[in-house]
Amino acid sequence: MQKQWSYPASFEASLTQALESYKLSLQDSKALAKCVLALSDYFIHKPEDQTPWHETWAQVAYLCYYLPLNATRLRRIAAEAQARGFFRGLDEVIDFGAGLATASLVLSEVHPFKFRLIERAAEPQKIIETFFTQFKAEEWQRTFSAPKLKNPLKTLAVFSYSLTELSTLPEWALQCEALMLVEPSTQQDGRKLLELRQKLLAQGYHVWAPCTHEGPCPLLTQSKHDWCHDRVHFQAPAWFEKLEEQLPMKNRTLTMSYLLMRKTAPPKMTNLARVVGDHLEEKGKDRQLICRSSEREFLAWMHKTGLRQEIPRGALIETPEALQKVSNELRVQSEIKIVED
Repeated sequence: MQKQWSYPASFEASLTQALESYKLSLQDSKALAKCVLALSDYFIHKPEDQTPWHETWAQVAYLCYYLPLNATRLRRIAAEAQARGFFRGLDEVIDFGAGLATASLVLSEVHPFKFRLIERAAEPQKIIETFFTQFKAEEWQRTFSAPKLKNPLKTLAVFSYSLTELSTLPEWALQCEALMLVEPSTQQDGRKLLELRQKLLAQGYHVWAPCTHEGPCPLLTQSKHDWCHDRVHFQAPAWFEKLEEQLPMKNRTLTMSYLLMRKTAPPKMTNLARVVGDHLEEKGKDRQLICRSSEREFLAWMHKTGLRQEIPRGALIETPEALQKVSNELRVQSEIKIVED
């Protein structure tokens, strides 16, 4: 059974109240879908333009569609960060290109951070401060410069779907102790993130997740097409399912590429690997791609053994020392233990 993820329950009342200000409700599926399609068409025809926050239809689309989806993705990442102890010793979040503060809203539910949000548009701040009153930000800024860093050794810089607007990380971010980088799970964005991983390792950062090692990523070095991404099974509320009936896009699963990095080294992972591929059924065997070193390796369940197991993508697993290795396959002899899924 795959674990189901949803956006925080505290969002529902805020979404309802916000939509009421537009004389809409979560039950107005057709009207909401019209706004989502308008924003989708806008980005298809003007992919390089900034989000049209001044447009009512764009605000509604973000509230009823993109915020729930992105919050669900980010909940999965935040849970992974908590499990790894990634937030320990961090006091402040600087959320760059915050938009509707989705990342900060999610992080506020798992750790007592102080939040500083950087967003060029004024409309998102007004929406959050009016309708998401459970969340308090220390400061909203239109621009940001390095001298305003208060305590970089206790600061987490968050870039959630905002790196696409940058050629590289700004210099101030590299002064921060921790980085949370989240990007769309496209080949281009995913491989760009893997290249950035290499640069950050060379600059003294350590990977906390999803990688279980700090060597070269085999998806980057041994393939021209692969990229690392995670998948979340979305537990959509009834109103969202009704909305999707009016849309060509369906979201039973959500994908994203991400990195959690700190200047402090993570606890050592012994005999652990991350499942980074989907279950593949092939002639005579089933396979799943795993990450534990700079080698591109697959777990392999040979059908003749009678063993069958499908592991959730993104899960941490124990890798038995006695696994037989044939080429790039690790032949499974007994059920693999899932540490975290």
